[in-house]
Amino acid sequence: MAFLSLFIMNIANADTTTSKRLVVYFPNWGTYNSAHKSITVGMIPWSKVTAVNHAFFEVDSSYKLASTDTYADYDKWFDHSEGWDTGDLRGHFGEYKYYKTQYPDVKIIVSVGGWTRGENFHAMALTAANRAIFIQSVVDFLKQYTFIDGIDLDWEYPGVNRAADPNDQYDKGCPGGPEDTANYTALLKELRAGLNNNGFSSKLITVAAPAGCDKLELQQPDIYAQYVDWLNVMTYDFHGAWETTTNNATPLYVNPNDPSATSPTDIKNKYNVDYAMRNLRDNYHISSDKLNVGTPFYSRGWKNVTGGTNGMFASASGAPVGSWDNAASPGGQYPYSELKTMENASGYVKYRDQYAMTPWLYNSSLGVTLSYEDETSLSTKCDYINSNSFGGLVVWEISGDDANYTLTNLAYNKLIAGSGTATVATPVFNLSSRVYTNAQSITISCVTSG
Repeated sequence: MAFLSLFIMNIANADTTTSKRLVVYFPNWGTYNSAHKSITVGMIPWSKVTAVNHAFFEVDSSYKLASTDTYADYDKWFDHSEGWDTGDLRGHFGEYKYYKTQYPDVKIIVSVGGWTRGENFHAMALTAANRAIFIQSVVDFLKQYTFIDGIDLDWEYPGVNRAADPNDQYDKGCPGGPEDTANYTALLKELRAGLNNNGFSSKLITVAAPAGCDKLELQQPDIYAQYVDWLNVMTYDFHGAWETTTNNATPLYVNPNDPSATSPTDIKNKYNVDYAMRNLRDNYHISSDKLNVGTPFYSRGWKNVTGGTNGMFASASGAPVGSWDNAASPGGQYPYSELKTMENASGYVKYRDQYAMTPWLYNSSLGVTLSYEDETSLSTKCDYINSNSFGGLVVWEISGDDANYTLTNLAYNKLIAGSGTATVATPVFNLSSRVYTNAQSITISCVTSG
């Protein structure tokens, strides 16, 4: 019986003339939650990142920029809080002020929206007058907090009308309509002009861009890219427990055995990192150095898993309650710090899809499959970034890493400290079947003859 590896290795010159970005989201709610390490700003590995996105602010009902947690952001006592007198800065922002003096080259950016706090984007962007209110509030904010380097708009998603999740008290939904397409572009254009006209031409504007082509078609990234400094492409959550078939949550490439639909949206061939990035670069003509590839430091999971091959492309219903989940609407979200331990836990077996270049854990007794990013898949993803001259990596989110910041250090070494050539795995798609072996050095091979 002969076997042929499912992938070949191409050696490509990496773009090492300019170091890449390593952008990490910081969750302001993580300070209350042990599953998020009770994380503080001081726990960010500042020497290894190039930008910190503070998650989240929101657009309030008067269309102004506002914190989603004024206590954690401005008042909670941390190590470098200034005091209790009027005007003294505490909270996360007191910490940002201090760490900006220690790491002046690291950009500190306020991210607006996210999945649960997009309630007022549509109404704010609807008219020029409403947009002007928001833009002036951003200008006022940057005047007050001079150590903040910019603003990140994370509108999920323009043109999509999404109701609030009744099982999530924090989810306000995200109303939307067809007018969002042009209004989002106008908002970014006017925001750039508003900052420039107030002496803030050096302040950054970034956006969280969808990876799904169906959502991207409701935007005009080819137009608005000129107004932003970079796009953080959300190349994760391609699959999850909202589907009844297990799959890879952040596949680098398409797996030809993926059973996903090809119409009306070609999920099978277009819901992967490579297609999403090439789509923005080649079809929307955005410079590759403006595009950051996204990576999740958490899993997506399924329960009641049956059939498939070792828990992959299997039937499933629902998800296990991960430590990052709302128990009423779970998604199998475990941080990498826990997944790393689960890799050696009784009942869990680790497999790797060498088409998609990502791992998964399967527990046949529990009927649970968890798809995630590990050191091997992230290393391959960083090589992909280098070989394609993309701008860098964006992480959701930093508290998911382990205590040693293994993934963050790996990305730093690959994208910023490293040099030389990148070894990029290129999948071969004309093979027929797979045999899985279970070991720490996991391989997936293909029978080519008997």
